[in-house]
Amino acid sequence: MADAFRHHHAASSRDTQRHCWMALRSFARFVVEDGQVPSADDLTSAMVGRYVAWLDRQVVGQTNQPWSKGSRANVLMQLRQMIDWTKRRHPSRLPSRIDFPWRVWPKRNADARPRLGAADLKAILRACYEEIDEAWERFEAGRKILAASGSVDGVDPELCELVRALIRVNDGVLPSRTLAIRSGVNISAVNRHGGLRHLGGYLHLTGETVVAFFIALSIQTAGNPDALRLVTRDCQVAHPLDEHRIIVEWAKPRAGAKVKRAQRRSFDRRRRHAAPNLIDKLLAMTAPLAARASRQDRNRLFLVKSEKKDAVTLVVEATLSQALKAFIKRSNARISIWNKAAPERARQLLPDFAAVLLRGSVATEYYKASGGDIVATQDVLNHARADTTELYIKGPQTRRIQGETIARLQELMLGWIVGPKADAQDQAQRDSIALANDATVPFSHDCLNPATGTAPGSAAGRICRHFGGCLRCPGLVIPIDAEHMARVLQAKEELDRARERIDPRRFELLYAPSLRILTDDILPDFPQSLHAEAERRMSALPTLPGLGERCKRQRHPILQSRQGQRFGYRRARYGQTRSGISTAIAPAQTGVTSRSTGDLPWPTTAGSAIRNGLTGERRPNCSCGA
Repeated sequence: MADAFRHHHAASSRDTQRHCWMALRSFARFVVEDGQVPSADDLTSAMVGRYVAWLDRQVVGQTNQPWSKGSRANVLMQLRQMIDWTKRRHPSRLPSRIDFPWRVWPKRNADARPRLGAADLKAILRACYEEIDEAWERFEAGRKILAASGSVDGVDPELCELVRALIRVNDGVLPSRTLAIRSGVNISAVNRHGGLRHLGGYLHLTGETVVAFFIALSIQTAGNPDALRLVTRDCQVAHPLDEHRIIVEWAKPRAGAKVKRAQRRSFDRRRRHAAPNLIDKLLAMTAPLAARASRQDRNRLFLVKSEKKDAVTLVVEATLSQALKAFIKRSNARISIWNKAAPERARQLLPDFAAVLLRGSVATEYYKASGGDIVATQDVLNHARADTTELYIKGPQTRRIQGETIARLQELMLGWIVGPKADAQDQAQRDSIALANDATVPFSHDCLNPATGTAPGSAAGRICRHFGGCLRCPGLVIPIDAEHMARVLQAKEELDRARERIDPRRFELLYAPSLRILTDDILPDFPQSLHAEAERRMSALPTLPGLGERCKRQRHPILQSRQGQRFGYRRARYGQTRSGISTAIAPAQTGVTSRSTGDLPWPTTAGSAIRNGLTGERRPNCSCGA
């Protein structure tokens, strides 16, 4: 395993190597607890099954919740890479057959991540700005102390002497406690003024204050925390058109394939806490650290002095994670004091969150603010594809916005189709339809292209005049009310009676599809509360001509739609469509199912079968097929 790790990740980045190493440590824990893998001979498919079950039992220590599906899949993937490398290069080391199951945890991204609301994000930003202002004030005081040779107005003279002594010990960087004692620094005075960590803020950025800058920039840029941690010191570019705006650029290692896509956002620096102003403060506070950093980290923005190694390095994820917990605790303690002193202006406490939640939370808020515009949110997140953005905003709030958007569009569509507003041409067409003069498109008409010009009065290349008058028409819309349900029930009863007297082969060929659509697709959309009223109205409807009679071009009146959905089997109801998209139409709105916009046509046709070449009969003159 060690040989596979060494060779497989020889050219990988440090982060990739570290992630694989942590995954292999998890596997080592399993080997110890399992006790059935003493050698490579025991690396079998059965062992993989036990390892999968072991991963399912692991929980996060802080929350006592199971590992996420993504975490489990990543840990298993790292082991599989090592095994696959060994199979290719040294198959003799694996005497037993070992296979990995495919998609152990399907739909691992189906569960939406927890999101922070707008109030949470605002509370977090306010706490960050408070700590940033405090840290900058301390750093400015330190620069005044170092620039002066004597006492400074408003500053304790003893503090001035301590700051000057500390900066001489380690060339401008906070020394360790041992080094400070050896250099003759008064440790008692250091403790009286807050300790070495606190005094380090007078010299440069510290690990305690870096988290406030990092969280504030993460929210403002909506950047990936891993990529934002690697931002460089030359990340600011002047805006080409607006002198008051600054473009912040950073690299995301996983963005793009061979050609990496730069991540960038522009900000108005006239705002006090805008990202460019925060970056300027970071540049000033990390300038003493950059001179002591290694060549690899010298150009990084988030530099801190490591207390363990006594070296200047790029801030690591573990340091940020620990500093974030301390930041939440300090901020909530400060807010609690505020709320006790001013209960009439109480502030919200900070939630327990991790930096990885910020990007998705900011994306969700942008999505809500844009009214459900995923393209605008995609632009904020710098994604190449909208489906990637969908993973970040997925959740109950997004589904609610999508439902409201669909309901609003459906209301507009219904208002356009059956509303009071209509021009003279629409009214003339309705009057003609009411007389049944243009009712030429009956049930089971199988014209899937409404621009072929098949129906009388229609021209090839232009939309059919009777678009929406057929059960299979992609524009068919049926309002959900008692009147239309009565006509659907009447049509169904006549089809059921006709089944007894029509040749079964002809019925199955011509009318059975219409009956199935009525029974399985349309009637279930009507609520049970309409059945009694619909059955009462059936007796007042005109008698339908019997199936099999010659068509006199006089049938039940039909009201065709001019607009509908493109796919004929998507039904818009109060709750959902065939595609599963929630519509959530308010009860006060008019219900609709996308089958017909008005009176249902009556099925007296063999035209669909003849036009599709299903029989060898000659095409009749009437498009209804009689």
